[in-house]
Amino acid sequence: MMNNHNRLRALRLERGLRQVDLANKIGVSNSFISTIECKKAEPNLETWEKLANFFHVSPQYLVGWTDDK
Repeated sequence: MMNNHNRLRALRLERGLRQVDLANKIGVSNSFISTIECKKAEPNLETWEKLANFFHVSPQYLVGWTDDK
């Protein structure tokens, strides 16, 4: 099972997005996306929900609790 940092990066790359593109879409800084992907930060619940909604996956999938999208 992938961890949440790898899932976020994989979803972003599948859609051809740069970190700055994703950051702009959900209203955070690109450095914050980078720190999440580098496992240096954990987003709050609101940010996980924004990311899950943007990628059309469940928050549980995104945080690594399930393999079901």
